[in-house]
Amino acid sequence: MKSNNKITIILLVAAVLTGGAGWYLTQNYIDTQVVDYKSNFDGERHAVPVVVASIDLKVGDVISAQTAQIRQIPKAYIHKDSIAPGQFGKIEGRKIIHNVKQGEPILSIHVNTVKLDGLASLLEIGERAITIPVDTLDTLSGFLSPGDWVDLYITLKDGERDRTVPLVERVRVLATGKDIDDGIPGKGKKFSEITLGVKPIDATRVIHAQTVGDIAVLLRKSEDSESTYDDYVTIDNLIDNPQDAAPAPQRATGWGFELIKGGTRS
Repeated sequence: MKSNNKITIILLVAAVLTGGAGWYLTQNYIDTQVVDYKSNFDGERHAVPVVVASIDLKVGDVISAQTAQIRQIPKAYIHKDSIAPGQFGKIEGRKIIHNVKQGEPILSIHVNTVKLDGLASLLEIGERAITIPVDTLDTLSGFLSPGDWVDLYITLKDGERDRTVPLVERVRVLATGKDIDDGIPGKGKKFSEITLGVKPIDATRVIHAQTVGDIAVLLRKSEDSESTYDDYVTIDNLIDNPQDAAPAPQRATGWGFELIKGGTRS
């Protein structure tokens, strides 16, 4: 009888100890989880400075100290593309390509990657900008965009014949009207002139060509930097292949037309 009581007491003590250990471990686990949660929560609530719009910014607006400011935002709500104060210099002076409301963070995807200082900043070394009129009824004028590449052809009198020849090939469109090649999505505005980036020799030829003939603008693929056209067309070879049946041009006036490509006479 005493042996049974002793076993019962031992089992009871073991059960109490096991329960106490379980309660301690459970409580310790809960306390640890609560501490970790509070730590993570406090970390997420920690405010981080980011660049936000100080006014409503529309497409084309320039980022500056007047249009942007620093604001503290909880870390949990910071977008990965947010701009830190130390990065402001990289976006200052650039244009917005997506609307941003006042107080909203300015993200890197909101900012144009091209920083311009006027039209001249679009020119390559050795280039000049020249503006020529285009026919507003021409279909091409409605699809042409800044950054496109074009060829210029001219039709003029050569003796008694009208002659159409390449004038300048593969030149870059810097602007259509007032819409410049600044990386901002096209606004779809109508325009009556385009501005091109050309070499000085080509600029003189385009200027003179406007006084002696009609210039046509031909759009070309930007990747096409090789193909050229060296022949001409008159009424005599308008239908036939000019390379097979091109007659010698008449130069009764004693002058001809010199083709220059890329600044090299041919």
